[in-house]
Amino acid sequence: MATTSIADKLAKLEKKIAKREKAIADETKELDKDRAEYNKLYIMFLSDKYKLSGKELFSAIEREHEQLEKLREGEQSDDDADSTSTVGDTAVRHGSFPRNNMSEGALNE
Repeated sequence: MATTSIADKLAKLEKKIAKREKAIADETKELDKDRAEYNKLYIMFLSDKYKLSGKELFSAIEREHEQLEKLREGEQSDDDADSTSTVGDTAVRHGSFPRNNMSEGALNE
């Protein structure tokens, strides 16, 4: 009889876990959509603010990403020593670009 009780509890817990996993998956999907929309709008904002478009904007974002990777590796960026910077370079150096989920595909949307 104790075995039946344990089996029932296991079945209930399995259903509860499955329900929670589905809820988490749905929330994750919604979060990913919100992040994609945020990135798209932020790129549009930066494009307007710094008067950059297309490849110029993408290049500025790539430079920022490369500089971030160098900082993570403990290296000093070559951009810091460069005296001929543009507005985009300045924005990159001061971290004005978002750092999450950026891709060239987001620029084309």
